[in-house]
Amino acid sequence: MQYAALERMLINSIKEVQMKLGYERESIRFYYPEKALLRILRAGESDEDRKKALKEFKVFVKDRLGEIKITKSQERFCFLIPPKGVQYVSEQEEENGFLREFIEIIENPGIQLEDIKHVFFKYSDGSYVCENCDGEECDFILYFKDSTMDSYRYFIKFHENHATYHRFLSEDVIDMGF
Repeated sequence: MQYAALERMLINSIKEVQMKLGYERESIRFYYPEKALLRILRAGESDEDRKKALKEFKVFVKDRLGEIKITKSQERFCFLIPPKGVQYVSEQEEENGFLREFIEIIENPGIQLEDIKHVFFKYSDGSYVCENCDGEECDFILYFKDSTMDSYRYFIKFHENHATYHRFLSEDVIDMGF
């Protein structure tokens, strides 16, 4: 089982929220599609395998993230991270300089693609990919060629005077048809 990979994904998500909104000692929820969760855990597809893996995962992260709660509704899982876990991430995890700068730049009114590409360039010496995306929710997909720098794909959508983004693990993007 890949418990460390799932823990890292949750910690990255918590840190991203803290960079955007600041730290509050309160619970936080994240939702993941079942298919993505099973892939990252490398758990079997049976209900018994999945339940066992999630139970073991809760024990694996308890000292750091506290007594997390995991529920399932239809085809997605909800991870409720208690205040202890949110505090742990705030105090123990370093900010990712790239993500901090990316969030700051994308929040600027009038943001342009070149501004975003500049941040990717700065953290990769130009070793990143920028692809056009004709989706309703996405104009461009950017990511680092070297996934050890950052393993996410950034889906950028430009609106009249601002941009929004979503980030997905590379493996999950394949399920989305990209």
